Amino acid sequence: MNAHQLRAGDWAAVKPALSPWILDTLAEMQFTSMTPVQASTIPLFLTHKDVVAEAVTGSGKTLAFVIPVIEMLRRREFPLKKHEVGAVILCPTRELAQQTASVFSNFLTRQPGATDETESDGKPVLKVQLCVGGTATSPADDYRNFRDDGPDIIVGTPGRTEELLRKPNVRTGELDVLVMDEADRLLDLGFAQEVRDILSKLPKQRRTGLFSATMTDALSELVRVGLRNPMRVVVKVEYKATGQRLLESKDMRMPATLQSFYHVSRPENKFAQLLRILRFEAQLDSKVGARKFIVYFATCAQVNYVYSLLSSGAQEYTRGLEFYSLHGKQTPKRRTETFKSFAAAHADADGPAAVLLCTDVAARGLDLPDVDVVVQFDPPSDPKVFSHRCGRTARAGRRGRAIAMLHAGREEGYVEFLKLKQLPMQPYPYRAASLEGAHEPKQDKEAKELLHVLQHVVKGDRALYELGVRAFVSWVRAYSKNEVSYIFRINDVPMDGLACEFALLRFPRMPEVSRWRESHESSIFEEVPIDLDTFAFADKQREKQRQEGIGRKKQVHVPKTHTEAWSEQKKRKEMRDIRREKKDRKRAWLRKQEAANSADADGTATTSSQAATATGSGSGSASATAPGDDYSSADDLEDDWAAEERAAKRVRQGKMSSSDFDAGFFSAL
Repeated sequence: MNAHQLRAGDWAAVKPALSPWILDTLAEMQFTSMTPVQASTIPLFLTHKDVVAEAVTGSGKTLAFVIPVIEMLRRREFPLKKHEVGAVILCPTRELAQQTASVFSNFLTRQPGATDETESDGKPVLKVQLCVGGTATSPADDYRNFRDDGPDIIVGTPGRTEELLRKPNVRTGELDVLVMDEADRLLDLGFAQEVRDILSKLPKQRRTGLFSATMTDALSELVRVGLRNPMRVVVKVEYKATGQRLLESKDMRMPATLQSFYHVSRPENKFAQLLRILRFEAQLDSKVGARKFIVYFATCAQVNYVYSLLSSGAQEYTRGLEFYSLHGKQTPKRRTETFKSFAAAHADADGPAAVLLCTDVAARGLDLPDVDVVVQFDPPSDPKVFSHRCGRTARAGRRGRAIAMLHAGREEGYVEFLKLKQLPMQPYPYRAASLEGAHEPKQDKEAKELLHVLQHVVKGDRALYELGVRAFVSWVRAYSKNEVSYIFRINDVPMDGLACEFALLRFPRMPEVSRWRESHESSIFEEVPIDLDTFAFADKQREKQRQEGIGRKKQVHVPKTHTEAWSEQKKRKEMRDIRREKKDRKRAWLRKQEAANSADADGTATTSSQAATATGSGSGSASATAPGDDYSSADDLEDDWAAEERAAKRVRQGKMSSSDFDAGFFSAL
């Protein structure tokens, strides 16, 4: 796809001027001009001001702090000594830290005096060190590398960086710059304490940069504590709707070069639509000719299943596509390998298009190069993540397309919801088998053929069957927890169409499905007969282990477990918390009563307020009772706990339903 640069000035125009070798490096890396956030932020940093930069994702925030950090450290009046840290860059994830360290390395390997080929200009040669977990490098290795190499710049995640900074001989008294990249994400991931600990170790006379795509109340507090009189840079995209006056423009939270679409289909056709969309967008004779895609799913189990399923068969439906998978439950080594492989995938016109199937682990901060199209197969549970997903394309001025796939019906309200959040989308057409735009037919025969092909693939390996069931269950749980619950309601999802979407062989045994089947007489999903006792794994070793497990189970009786809907579990937990809180208050009240009675029996004086609370006032007053109940002794309270335990035991034995259990205690409350 063609790049469309957002020009905001030439690098040579920056004041104070950048070093000649920096300008040469930018030209070699083909950064011909600055983006708005770079043009606004770099001069402020170079004139020793704290900066808070809020800019849409993909706007070039990394170079906005990499260049000034290097320039400031090389322009120091007194060069840093070994084991003195000049800059700390904090990133929320290992992948983003690795990527940021790589950008620093690209510049530092070209600085004067860094190699034999480059002549020194008399200024210090800077070094960078990466400090992240989940790799073969331990905290002890981090400290050893620091002692041996004496890096000037530390790039890392908060935990490992804080661990290094507390080591002896790691001196931060001369630190010039602290940068917090994706700062809102740092707090979202629970790094607030580590960030505070790092701030306490750094000198107050420093420059601080805070970069983020969104601002929150927690970030505002961090700005108040960690920055001194910061300059705030807000870079927004101005969108002027057709027919509106110039003054009626709206601030959007998307890059200007991004085209955003929504696609609607019934669940039974959705997976077929995904494959058709990928193939259509990848057509070289189309206007797009996309070579790199990212497809987002709700759960790790879905990514595992879809990747395994498409790798095992249905090649006629995935011609010209090569799949990669990335999610949070992969080992760090596997994630790093996948990230590097997809990033290095060639945009070769004659080769297959690269498609990364992933969860939100790849939604923020990562700069995956040359991504043309982002497809959100499942909308995110947190609406704030929507724009971050879209921001993996249309980066650094390139054009990009983002497509959100929705189920027909209630989910279509998500379009208006996003519009209110300044994220407008255009409709994307339903794709026929010929890949032409069309209206969704009453029955898509080719989609049904794909379903049968995929079911045949699943039927050949028990592992795929189990992955499919696990993916289905995980999706239902994730959907039930969506923050926009008035739009995404699990009770409104047709379970028969959803079973087709996941290419299941039969309905899983779960309460949400049972409830749907009880209320619907007909179903478009046709179960495939299978015998789970003889359904084998294609992997002989796993099948051997399964057979051994069956033998052990026959020797030991395993009682059947009672399954409960995810929503019901959530409801029961909330009610348990309410009961626990009420009973805690009753206990406290009873202790207060006993203390007051003991004081009266001993002749101890009490205050008027205590007497009124404990015994009432006047000869005709009623006896005191616990708040919200008629309990008058600890014995009654213990009887209540015993009754609850007996009822819970009956539920576990299947002698009482959960609804009866809850109803009993609702009446007691």
